[in-house]
This record gives sequence, structure tokens and C-alpha cells, in this order.
Amino acid sequence: MDTAPSFHDLDIQRLFASGLTLNSVVGRISDRPEVAERVQRVVDDLDDTIKTVRGTIYALRERDRADGRSGLRGKLPAETDRAASVLGFNPALRMTGLLDTDVPAGHAEQLLAVLRETLSNVARHAHATAVEVTAETDGTRLHLRVADNGGGMDPAVPRRSGLDNLRRRATDLGGSFALAPNEPTGTVVEWTVPLPARTRA
Repeated sequence: MDTAPSFHDLDIQRLFASGLTLNSVVGRISDRPEVAERVQRVVDDLDDTIKTVRGTIYALRERDRADGRSGLRGKLPAETDRAASVLGFNPALRMTGLLDTDVPAGHAEQLLAVLRETLSNVARHAHATAVEVTAETDGTRLHLRVADNGGGMDPAVPRRSGLDNLRRRATDLGGSFALAPNEPTGTVVEWTVPLPARTRA
């Protein structure tokens, strides 16, 4: 739950109420023009402050929305949504751990590239009707699992270069890539890489 916006809104309401109170005072001291002018300047300053605070809150909310879209938790659903148009169905997606804060940008981009290529392979070769995508981190490693219920791996088909590319994306980061049969049918892709140790103050 985000309590910050409501807190700022309450502050604005208080400033606005103070401005109204002071504005009503101006009419009562019209016989003292110097004092009335000072109070009016305070009212004008309050109005400017309210506008500034409102603009700041709006900018912060827009930044938070953008951060939500730019983080891994925002990009993963976007990838599965895009894949749905070629798969013919929506992949199931499960996300676990602090994917936005514990995963460096470079690792996140590699995971997204692996997911994109894996879902493309499923669409082209698997003839699946369901795919389950799991992305998780425990702070020390990043793990992607993509399981489909398609026709499975054909031993007669030579290993595709795309699989070598997925493996390279793992080994370049010191991780591993595995391809295995799913039960009862289909294929499971497992892509796991370690995360760099976080420096603690």
C-alpha cells in the first residue's frame, strides 16, 4: 500500500485551508492596508507553494510508474504478452524474489533475451498449448524456468544454434543452461546465473 501520495494530499489540503482562512482575514483588515497587503502576499505565496507541491507529486508519481515499467517485474509480463500473439495463448508467469532490486540491469537484460528466444522456439517448434514461465531470485542467483507441454525434443533434429546462444548467455555470466523433457510431455528450459555480491555498508 502506498501511503505517501495520501500524506502529500493531506498536506496540500492543510495549505489550501490555511490560505482560505488568511484570505478571509484580508477583508476584515481592509482598514489597515499595510497589514492586509502583507497577509495577501502570504496567501499568494501559499498558492504558489501548493502549485509547486502538486507539480512535484505529479512528477514523482510519473517517475514511479515509469520505474515500475522499466523494472524486471514490469518487463517480464510485457515479454509474455508479446509472445502470446505468436503462441496463440498467454503463458503463465510466476515471479519470486526482489527481481527489481537484487538483479543488476545487465543480468535482467540477459534473462529477458533468453525468455524471448525460448518462447520464440516454443512457438516455432513445440506445438504447445500451455507454457509456464518462472523467474525468481534469492539474492544470490537468478533463475528462469520455461516449461511447455508440446511435442518435446526430437533426437533426430540436430542441436540448433539458438540453444548454443542461450547456453552462452548463461556461461558468460558464470551460470548454467539445461534442456530436459517435461512430464508428461514437452520441454523444460532452465537458465541459472549467479548474482554479484552486494556491497553492504
